[in-house]
Amino acid sequence: MEKQEDDVRKNLNYANNWPQGTRDDFVLHALDCSAIVAITDTRGRILSVNSRFEEISGYTRDELIGNDHRMLHSGQHDRKFFRQMYRTIASGHVWHGEICNRRRDGSLYWVDTTIVPHVSENGKVTSYVAIRFDISARKQAENHLKASRQKLQKAVNTDFLTKISNRQHFSHILRRLLRTSTASHICLALLDIDTFKTINDTSGHDAGDRLLRKVAEKLQSFQSDSCFIARIGGDEFAVLMTGNTPARFETDLLDILTRMRFTFRNPIMSHVCTVSIGYVCVPLPDAREKSLLKCADLALYAAKTGGRNRICEYHPAMEEKLDLAARLRRRVQTGLRDHSIEVFYQPIFSLSAPGRISFEALLHWDHPQHRVLSPQHFPEVFEDPRLTLTLNSFVTHQVMQDMRLLQEQNIHFERIAINIALCDLEGSDFFRKITTVAEEMNVPLDALALEVTENVFSRPHHKQLEHELDTLHSQGVQISLDDFGTGFASLTHLKTITFDYVKINRAFVAGLERHGTDAAIIRGVIDIVHSLGRKVVAEGIGSATQVRALLEMECDFVQGDFLCEAVPVMDIPAALEKIRYQTLLSPVGGPA
Repeated sequence: MEKQEDDVRKNLNYANNWPQGTRDDFVLHALDCSAIVAITDTRGRILSVNSRFEEISGYTRDELIGNDHRMLHSGQHDRKFFRQMYRTIASGHVWHGEICNRRRDGSLYWVDTTIVPHVSENGKVTSYVAIRFDISARKQAENHLKASRQKLQKAVNTDFLTKISNRQHFSHILRRLLRTSTASHICLALLDIDTFKTINDTSGHDAGDRLLRKVAEKLQSFQSDSCFIARIGGDEFAVLMTGNTPARFETDLLDILTRMRFTFRNPIMSHVCTVSIGYVCVPLPDAREKSLLKCADLALYAAKTGGRNRICEYHPAMEEKLDLAARLRRRVQTGLRDHSIEVFYQPIFSLSAPGRISFEALLHWDHPQHRVLSPQHFPEVFEDPRLTLTLNSFVTHQVMQDMRLLQEQNIHFERIAINIALCDLEGSDFFRKITTVAEEMNVPLDALALEVTENVFSRPHHKQLEHELDTLHSQGVQISLDDFGTGFASLTHLKTITFDYVKINRAFVAGLERHGTDAAIIRGVIDIVHSLGRKVVAEGIGSATQVRALLEMECDFVQGDFLCEAVPVMDIPAALEKIRYQTLLSPVGGPA
């Protein structure tokens, strides 16, 4: 098109030196060959067209002459476009622009158009001459390039696995909302799939990918003009909402939480899928991108550590608690390095055979500002799975070393029990780690017991945990259900889980002398466990009266500070000598 215009200009300049009549004929001929020309009256009725107009429009001259030029309208331009054009030419000014017209066969074409008004001697516009050049090829190329850019932009903004928006698009939308939204409040919620790592480990990454796509599909159904959904990494999704009714946000998030509870089936096993959601809601004028993300992340952390499968709203106290927990974890890590954290051992005594002694391994921290602390004084540390694994790995190695030391000193014991956490069992290599350390230390596995709280069996992946424990049990490791009676569905666990001992929580033992209900519960647990051919351990013994009551109920084992406090491995011989002396004086023939 530009080349055609240049050729016309050159021919016009060349023709300026010709006689007037010849020059006019040449200009008309040049325009007729190169341009699409039409003349209309002031009402838009076509008065004249050239052959190029017929050619591009598909209409004959007879079909065009006398008809309104609107017969070519494509519908691509709005009324405002034409009003502005007609206002310009009606005032006697030249208008230039690009117009899309419709051919006789219905197809569209684009023309670069110049409309020149013809003004009479009295200053009145009498007609218009429109000179057009076909730019359809250029517009097609531009549209193709635009479509390619849009396609590329969509690919850049889309998560490749789930096909929903990704983190980059989320950040763009969040910044745009903070700048332009007219809503009064904004809510950012972060959603995390509970136990996603376990599903990946037990069923494979293909199953994990299918679960991510399923969750994204369910979340996508909530997408709207006021709710934006994105996957921002791993198994974490973002829900961004705006509105004028903040109370509505939590209602919508509760709907999402409910929709996310479903059974995910795959060829290996089925999983009950749940999610944890943390969110923050603030007035839009006060919202800042980094602050929103930080607060929502703190709320998500609180939802996960609070038991998962729940919603938690951000509160400023969360930040203070997190800072305190972080400082405490750093101190514990320092304690591991400077050996102020040690493993102590508390004896577990048999009421039917006083000579039978086992031990429970317990962490003790010689805190620089406090007395020696046990784990119940720093529970925040165990909210960090990575540090929990580090501590438990330290305990496991230390217990194996101390077992070998006790054997070398001819100190007889039946077993040493180690407390294990959920994060220990979530990895598929837990059994391998235990057996590897035992082989390295030359310690038999049947000298080891594992204490597991019953709450871990309420998790969606409990079948895998049961399988892991069954494997260990088959190698001689004994299993103890710790803190029995304080968790969920205890009687169901007694029926379905392989175990050797049940440990009655110290809260029931403490009420043994004061509350008849606690005594009835303990007696009932002992009877049930004995009927299953298993043993009972009562922990937290605080008096001789409690020992006598438990002996009368035929409890099998007892432990507690009244009998013997937890001691370092080097102090075990002296502690046992003291226990033997107490045993001789006991009126019940057992430790008191």
